[in-house]
Amino acid sequence: MKIESTNVYVGPNVFARFPGIRHVLDLGDLENWPTVRLGEDFIGPLLESLPGLHDHGCSYKEPGGFVRRMREEEGTWLGHVMEHVAIELQVVAGSDVSFGRTRSIDGRPGFYNMVFQYKDATVGREAGSLALELIGSLLPDELKFNGAPGPDWSFAEQRDRFIRFA
Repeated sequence: MKIESTNVYVGPNVFARFPGIRHVLDLGDLENWPTVRLGEDFIGPLLESLPGLHDHGCSYKEPGGFVRRMREEEGTWLGHVMEHVAIELQVVAGSDVSFGRTRSIDGRPGFYNMVFQYKDATVGREAGSLALELIGSLLPDELKFNGAPGPDWSFAEQRDRFIRFA
C-alpha cells in the first residue's frame, strides 16, 4: 500500500465544495485483504488506537456506521479505512472535519481516489501520512507493505507529536 500521488485543493473542487486532499492510493496485494478478512486482530487495535472512529457514521449516517462497514459482509478496503483515520486524526488534533470519500479508479484495479476534508493543508497532509503509518503498523507481518513502521514504532508517541504539530 502506498500513496502514488497527492493533490491539495484549496477551494471547491471536483470532489467537494470545500478544501480537500486527494491521495491516489495503490493498495497492491492489500486489495485482496478487506477488513473482514484482516479480522479483529486488525479492527480491534485500530479502534483502540482511535476510539473516536466509533462515532463515524459513514454511509449509514449514524454513529457506529463505519465500524459496521468494517465488520459486516465483506468489510471495507484499506483505502476507506485510511480516509477515516486521516479524518479522525485531525479531529483529535482539534480540526472540525468530517467529509471523506474513497472510490476505486476505473481501469486500475487496486487503485483508489481517497479524498478527505482539511482545515489546515499541512496538518491534513501530515494526517494522511500518519494514517498510512498506523494502518501499516497494525497489519500482520506477512502483509506489511514497504515502508510500514517497524515493531518499535509507537502510535501514542506519533499521535502526540502530531497533536503538538497541529
